[in-house]
Amino acid sequence: MGVSRKWIIGSVVSAILGELFTASAAFADDQPFAFAYTTDVETRGEKEIEQHLTWSSGHAKEAFQALESRIELEYGITDNFQGSLYLNYDWSRTHDHSAPGPAQTSSVASVSGEFIYQLLNVYFDPFGFALYAEPTIGNGTRAFELKALFQKNFLNDDLRLVFNLNAEDRWEKELGHYNENSALEFYTGTTYNITPEWSLGAELDNERGYDGLILGGSPVYSENAYFAGPTVQYVGHPLRIVLGVQAQLPWASDPTHTPGTIIDGYLAGAERFRARLRLAMDF
Repeated sequence: MGVSRKWIIGSVVSAILGELFTASAAFADDQPFAFAYTTDVETRGEKEIEQHLTWSSGHAKEAFQALESRIELEYGITDNFQGSLYLNYDWSRTHDHSAPGPAQTSSVASVSGEFIYQLLNVYFDPFGFALYAEPTIGNGTRAFELKALFQKNFLNDDLRLVFNLNAEDRWEKELGHYNENSALEFYTGTTYNITPEWSLGAELDNERGYDGLILGGSPVYSENAYFAGPTVQYVGHPLRIVLGVQAQLPWASDPTHTPGTIIDGYLAGAERFRARLRLAMDF
């Protein structure tokens, strides 16, 4: 009888641990947001390929369209450290309504590396916390970005809240000289699992621009804009799809008080609308 009881208890414990590890693996790379990041990473040996497509439109007093493509290969180096490689292509077309002549078109190709180290696991610790670094080099452009990622889950992990603090330095070549500028961003998001396949959420982003380098210099605060919109995710097998749409909010500000920078509450040099599609597949 004692042996039978021990066998039953052992079976129950094994089943519970199995469910826990299965749930952890299922959530290992959960990224239901279009613009913000969760603290989840690929576990050791896991691989994923992603395609990001971002469309932006609308500048004050000019026609503006932009498309950004990013192809990403992710790999779990350890259970809490992930590395990625990005191939980037940015295209834009601008035409000033007040100036005659053809539209100006530009395109830039670049390569990025991404590294995420998870210090706290949201499924086992009180909250999730991870550090992110991304260097970029391309045709006439350089960038280095750092992020602090925070996450808290509720309602059996069906409700997820995230906060990202992002700082980025950029060097852009113009007439043989690199112009230095930077950004400080605050990204927030919440999403809820409606079904095991579908989740619906919302994101609010605050983006602040600086002249000079925020990480390695003395920046001058120059602009401030807000974006918000819904995000939806579908988890299929093997493909996962995320779509997010955002509009600029009429809350922009210009610390330099330069005429024409703010029009009707919007930052004139920032897009009025943007949408991002993310396609991801493990392999």
